Amino acid sequence: MNHINRLAIIGAFRALGGSIIWPFTGYALYTVFNFPLSIVSIYYLIQAVFSVLAYISGGYITDFLGRIKAMIISILLSSLFLLLSFLFYHPLLVASFLLLQSFFNNVYNVANTTLVGDINKGEFKKLVSSFSRVRVGINAGWAFGPLIGSIIFEYQGFRQLLLISSFILLIPLIFVFSLPDFKGIRRFYFSIHKEFAKFLLPTFLTFMLMSQLGFSLLTFYTEVVKLSVEDVGFLFMINGLLIVILQDIIGKFLKVKTIILGMFIYSFSYLAVAFITSFIFACIDVVFITLAEMIVSPLSQAIASSLTKDEERGREMGVYGMVTALGRLIGSSYASYLMSFFLFTPLYLWFFISILGFLSIPLYLLSLKRIETNG
Repeated sequence: MNHINRLAIIGAFRALGGSIIWPFTGYALYTVFNFPLSIVSIYYLIQAVFSVLAYISGGYITDFLGRIKAMIISILLSSLFLLLSFLFYHPLLVASFLLLQSFFNNVYNVANTTLVGDINKGEFKKLVSSFSRVRVGINAGWAFGPLIGSIIFEYQGFRQLLLISSFILLIPLIFVFSLPDFKGIRRFYFSIHKEFAKFLLPTFLTFMLMSQLGFSLLTFYTEVVKLSVEDVGFLFMINGLLIVILQDIIGKFLKVKTIILGMFIYSFSYLAVAFITSFIFACIDVVFITLAEMIVSPLSQAIASSLTKDEERGREMGVYGMVTALGRLIGSSYASYLMSFFLFTPLYLWFFISILGFLSIPLYLLSLKRIETNG
C-alpha cells in the first residue's frame, strides 16, 4: 500500500469520527443546551481564534518535530478532549473541551497536508491526484458519519456522539507509524511571498462558503423547510458518496483555472437553497454543491502546496490551513448571525451567503494570473 492510500485510510477514520459530531455541534448548542443563535455565532468566532493559534503553532510543530510526531500528538489529544466532554457533560465544559479538540485536530490537518506536499514535491498533477485520493478517503468517512450521527443524536443524544467519536479517532494510530517522516528548517522566522498571499484572500472567501454544508444547511432545512435531522444526514451522505465515487475521476481533468468554474457552481448552488421546498430538490442541489467541492477543494490544496518552499512547507501550509479554518468558522459564525435576522427570509439569507463565492471569482483571476505550474 502506498503512502497516499494510507493517508486516505487515516482520513476515512478521522472523517468518520469527526463528521459524527461536527455538523451537530452548533445545532446541539442551540437545541440541546439552549444557547441563542447569537451565542452560537460567538462560539464559532472563539473557535476561529483557536484555529489561528492551532495552524500557526501546528506549522512550527510539524516542521520542528516532524510530520509523524505531530500527527500522533494531535490524534491522542483530540480523542482525550472528546472523552472529557462526555465525562463532564456541562454546557460550558463541553464547549471548552470541543474548542481544545478542534485545536489539536487542526494541528493534524497541517501535518497531513504538508506530508502530501512532501511526497509529491514539484509535481502539480500528482499533487492534484494525491489530494483527490486523500479526499476520497475523507469522504468515505463523511458519507456515513453525519447519517450515523443524526440517528444517534435523534435517539441517544449528543453526549453519546462525543464518546463514540473519541474512540473512532484513535483508530488512525494503527497506520500513522508506517508513514515516512519529514522535517523543515528549525527557525522561527519565515516569510510568505506575494503570490501565496494573494491566493489566500479568495481562499478565505471560498471556505466561508464551503462551511455552509453543516450547521447552516442543517438548521435551515430542519427549522424552515421542515426536513428531519435524518433527512439532512442523508444529504450529507450523498455528498460523501459522490466524492468517493467520482473524485478520482474528476481529479484527472482538473487544471488551475478550473477552480473558477467550481466557484460559479458553488455560488449558484447555495443561492438556489433559498428556493428549495422539498427533500427531492434538496438532494438535487447537494449534487451540484458536491460537484463544486470536487473541483475546488483538491485544486485549492494543490495550488497552495505548489507555492510553498520545501524547507518551510509545514509553516506555510499552516498559514494556508489557518486561512481555510478561519473561513469555515467565520462562515458558520456569519451564517449564524444572518439567521438571527433572515432565517425565515430565505432569499436574503442565501443571497448574502452565496455572494461570498461570487466575490472570490475575480480575486482568483487576479491571484492565478502569474502562478506557473506544470499543471
